[in-house]
Amino acid sequence: MTANFFEFQAKLRKPRSAAQPNVTGEETAVSVSELTAQITRVINTGMPAAVLVRGELSNVNRNKSSGHLYFTLKDSEACIECVMFRSEAMRLKFQPEDGMEILAAGRIGVYPQRGRYQLYANTIRPLGQGALELAFQQVRRKLEAEGLFAAERKKPLPAYPLRIVVVTSREAAALHDILKVLRRFAWMRIMIYPVPVQGDGAGLKIAAALQHLNATIPTRGGADVILLARGGGSLEDLWSFNEEVVARAIVASHLPVVSGIGHEVDVSIADLVADHHAHTPTEAAQVVTAQWRGAADHLDGAGRRLARVLGTMLSDLTQRLRAIERHEAFRRPTDRVNMLRQLLDDRQRSLRVAEDRMLRDATDRIQSAMTRLGGFFPRVLSRFREMLGDFRQRLDQRFAIRLRSARDQLARSETMVQEHHPRLRVRLAGQKLDMAEIRVANASRRNVRGRIQQIDALARQLDAVSPQSVLRRGYTMTTRKKDGLPLRSASQVKPGDKLTTRFADGQVESIVEDSKQLSLFD
Repeated sequence: MTANFFEFQAKLRKPRSAAQPNVTGEETAVSVSELTAQITRVINTGMPAAVLVRGELSNVNRNKSSGHLYFTLKDSEACIECVMFRSEAMRLKFQPEDGMEILAAGRIGVYPQRGRYQLYANTIRPLGQGALELAFQQVRRKLEAEGLFAAERKKPLPAYPLRIVVVTSREAAALHDILKVLRRFAWMRIMIYPVPVQGDGAGLKIAAALQHLNATIPTRGGADVILLARGGGSLEDLWSFNEEVVARAIVASHLPVVSGIGHEVDVSIADLVADHHAHTPTEAAQVVTAQWRGAADHLDGAGRRLARVLGTMLSDLTQRLRAIERHEAFRRPTDRVNMLRQLLDDRQRSLRVAEDRMLRDATDRIQSAMTRLGGFFPRVLSRFREMLGDFRQRLDQRFAIRLRSARDQLARSETMVQEHHPRLRVRLAGQKLDMAEIRVANASRRNVRGRIQQIDALARQLDAVSPQSVLRRGYTMTTRKKDGLPLRSASQVKPGDKLTTRFADGQVESIVEDSKQLSLFD
């Protein structure tokens, strides 16, 4: 079959001779589809059903919608287009990259729509290292670049956990090792979430278990820590814990995750992203319960420290109490009361002095206001009277204008009535005019009365605050006789000045005497 393929190639390479088809139509031409079908049959019969090709990857492209993987295999002299369908591409443990040297197994076929042959790959594996080892390094580099291995991202473990969830296989030997450690602490609540830890789809189920725990555990009493464990095995056996979906589920967990996977030499991606990495399942259980093992000693130490602190506090308080008992206030309590009584007397005297000062100031302000009002009131009253006279004059003028206007309108109406003889309308118009005159007169009188009342009220208010009214209430006003200057202070007069003191019913004159000169009649 292989020889037939090479014979076919040799025939294609021979120069064309006189045996070429007659383009005049003497021989029947084939269509492009028929020619492609013939080439496909030759390739299918001339090539083995499965080939193994070695080459360098380039133009690697995974279609996002279909999931098919397209790439080119090349060496120094030739290249071939390759395709790997979604069902086979999903089983790849590593991510194909340009420049990677691989072995691809599959079959050679023709893609009729593009008119080219290509390799339909079933499996590919890298050269130089295993596929799982390469996939492990790729996932590790990707997650490390995102900072998922950083220590500052990881959550601290609870010191004294009471509720622990163990995520592992029910048949795993690791579960028995973990329970052997945890059963020493009878007060702890242990929950087991069984998951497959090996085989296809195990990684997805482990990730789903972590997501389910974080979503449902808070509604069922809560948990303190998740213990993710598995016994030892080969890289293939432990591969479920190297999948990216498991790593991201651990990172997204709200509960701290302790990993104990494999033996001491085994390190998985799950160990690198876990909040704490234990080398074995037994060590993971010991890490979780480390603080509980020394809890009794911690309690004894805390009790001793508390007793010392309480003793010190009691001694300090006793000394403070004795110092308070020796204080002067407790030895002679009446001294404090007497001191407060004296302070109260001082405050009362201060208040009386302040009250007298405020009263004098208010009296001075009132006298000053009265003096100013004595000269201001007549002018204000005269001004109001002038305003009232002007208002009455304007009101009379407007009333006269309206009256003349009404009479003119009445005259025009009478003329119109006389022209058209509507006696009834004339009589009604006359009645309306009379009523209007009455309303206008009433309104004018009410307006005048209201204005007069307002002016009277203002006059009464001004009279109430006038100096004469203040004098009638018992006050007096003193001025110097020679210039009529109102006196507000004793410093304004000197001995020998004649003063005039005005009362409500008259005035008297007096002469200022020197207070330092002895009186002849004393």
